[in-house]
Amino acid sequence: MRLSEVWRTTTFRLSLLYGLLFATGAVALLALVYVRSAVYLTERVDRILAAQASAEMTLPPSALSQTINDALIVNGRASVFALFTPDGARLTGNLPALPPGLKPDGRPVEIAATAEFPASARLLARRLPSGDILVVGRDINQLREIRRILASALIWSGVFIIVAGLACGVALSMGPLRRLRALQDAGHDIAAGDLKRRMPSSGHGDELDMFAGTVNYMLGEVERLMAEVKTSSDTIAHDLRTPLTRARAQLHRLEQSPSVDPADIGRVTAELDEVLERFIAILRISEIESRARSAGFAATDLGRIVEQAGELYQPLADEAGVQLSVSAAPAVVVEADPKLLFEAVSNLVDNAIKFTGAGGRVRLELDAAGARPRIIVQDNGPGVAADERTAVLQRFYRSERDQLTPGSGLGLSIVAAIVRLHRFGLELQDSAPGLRVIIDCRTTA
Repeated sequence: MRLSEVWRTTTFRLSLLYGLLFATGAVALLALVYVRSAVYLTERVDRILAAQASAEMTLPPSALSQTINDALIVNGRASVFALFTPDGARLTGNLPALPPGLKPDGRPVEIAATAEFPASARLLARRLPSGDILVVGRDINQLREIRRILASALIWSGVFIIVAGLACGVALSMGPLRRLRALQDAGHDIAAGDLKRRMPSSGHGDELDMFAGTVNYMLGEVERLMAEVKTSSDTIAHDLRTPLTRARAQLHRLEQSPSVDPADIGRVTAELDEVLERFIAILRISEIESRARSAGFAATDLGRIVEQAGELYQPLADEAGVQLSVSAAPAVVVEADPKLLFEAVSNLVDNAIKFTGAGGRVRLELDAAGARPRIIVQDNGPGVAADERTAVLQRFYRSERDQLTPGSGLGLSIVAAIVRLHRFGLELQDSAPGLRVIIDCRTTA
């Protein structure tokens, strides 16, 4: 894992940014502490010097020299006391000469250590009424040490925070980079043709897991469509070969016959109509799955859809000897394409009537009792075996039992395509006996 890859990650850059902001705040805080502490300690020394100078200036000139000598004996080199003539000649004290920047009655100054006074000191000069210059001072090695400690803390804390921020950024970037590597490897396998492969998920529920979940859902749809495309050509060839062969044979017979029977032409037309019906159904599924019809979505009353489907198929059910009952809850509205949803419900009712047979019962119901409304089509016919309930939603699939029943095997495929377009749920259940098909809808609320 190269450093350049770490630098390009959002985690590292955010960690670096937050680390710099935190370091800036910490350094600013320590700088404020340093400045305020240094100013306070310096002002405190200056006040002590001013008080000492004022006390010395109140003494008579004859006693001043002796007082200075006594103070030096008591304080040693921790203090500076000196007396100079107006022209700068030293009279007494432990300061050999007036420093160049020290002005009588001016601001205190700091001097570096010298051979005569081997310590840093802060000095204050005052002119006496006699014209002589009194100099008082204090050793500020402790003050300078405190300043050095604060400055060192200021520098090293900033360096530590920056380094720690960089280290945390690198450490935090390693995990996402490893996961991205795994996602890339999975993507390469999928691009190479392994449509069974899925993006790995860590289970943390973060943005990478959300992305992996979305991609996996997309791959599931792609795999399903590819599987359908892969089998469609064989299925189409198998299912269309028989009617086309019969139509060709009948046309050949008509070609050889001296007279043409209209019934023969009708049979050829019926065979060709069956072929055209299957192609129309295939084009219908493609149109629905292209999502081009999503522009027709609007607030749709599910109760009205159910009632219309019941009214349309009631005569067909009566003719087939099937008892059709309809139950619709009022004022249930979802965002949907009403024409497509009506087509899906119609296909389910048509299949139920067709496969239930005379004497059977079909119930069309809108159930709005739960959190989401459900359209239910239930019959007491032969039903669908549990191991075939996924297969019957595929194009052209027909079980061995239904081979002799007229139809293209695309009705439930159209229903599944419409349900996917609406992002609804579709479930096939055992009705014991019969089949129970549920379209699980989402309300606009």
